[in-house]
Amino acid sequence: MPVNSRAKGANFEREIANLLIDDLNLTNPVKRILEQTRTKELPDLQLGRLCIECKRYGDGAEPLNDWWDQVITSAGDNFIPILVYKFNRRPIKVKMRANSLNSAIKDEALTVEMLWPDFISIVKTLFQEDINLHESY
Repeated sequence: MPVNSRAKGANFEREIANLLIDDLNLTNPVKRILEQTRTKELPDLQLGRLCIECKRYGDGAEPLNDWWDQVITSAGDNFIPILVYKFNRRPIKVKMRANSLNSAIKDEALTVEMLWPDFISIVKTLFQEDINLHESY
């Protein structure tokens, strides 16, 4: 039976939204931005300034450059691009700009990739302002 990639993508977006709620102890739900199916420049999810693009793919190990380009476009100049991705039989990973973690890093092309639990620890430590902004909606 063929896999419906749109449904698989939407399910992964919901999974990540629920993980954010659970792992960050949020009281305000993280909702999928449904308009993103019609408007190309919108992210899948948003948490404060974090512009999150979610990608679930069958085989592979490395995210496609197009995925990163998509989240960079969605984030624009005012948001922090975050790519969350998962391949079959592999853990959830997150890619983001290194200068989002340390402002002394000036090269915007320099990125870091990490496992989901590491990302959650970083969000709790460095992005509390974004958690608070999300919770104030």
